[in-house]
Amino acid sequence: MEKREHKLLFYKLSERLFNALQNNLQLERRQALLVKLGIDTVLNVIPKLIITIFLALLLHELVPVLVFMGSFLVLRGFAYGRHLKSDLLCTILTIFVFVSVPYMVNFTVDIPEMGRSILGLALTVIIGVFAPADTIKNPITSKSLRRKLKKQAVFLALIFSGLQLVTNNYFGTIILISMVLAVLLLLPLKGGKTNEGTNV
Repeated sequence: MEKREHKLLFYKLSERLFNALQNNLQLERRQALLVKLGIDTVLNVIPKLIITIFLALLLHELVPVLVFMGSFLVLRGFAYGRHLKSDLLCTILTIFVFVSVPYMVNFTVDIPEMGRSILGLALTVIIGVFAPADTIKNPITSKSLRRKLKKQAVFLALIFSGLQLVTNNYFGTIILISMVLAVLLLLPLKGGKTNEGTNV
């Protein structure tokens, strides 16, 4: 019952924000669909971000967590990728990954610069092949939009590949792992389809 009420509240808030923007901006159909998707995504992500930032502050890892989270979310915003069917599971995994990865990298991972260079280029190539990866629930039907998203995703991947080389090993590795995570969500499952659902 509580879950149903939560979804209803989420839906009402999303509709009100969308209607307000639609009335003021007079969006075309495709623009309106993108705006609606953006509103739903933001409303779905905000609670996870708040919890993640709170835990990062407790662990004194705010900057690394923000770097990891920001790199992943920006890249995923253009590359798209798989979603989990359960929002609860998504929330738990999102918070766990965003907080634990930067924390563990500080103690366990040390990738040589040459290895980081090769890995960054390899990840960029994979993103160029598979991005953007639409889902069953949110397919990308426009060919021009697909081409645009692919170019933007590859451009961002190239920027991140270069950025991780000019920063120190710790932050460079965090950026690389964010790219690895984005790539894993791009790769098709058995049968060539991506999952539908709602997650970051």
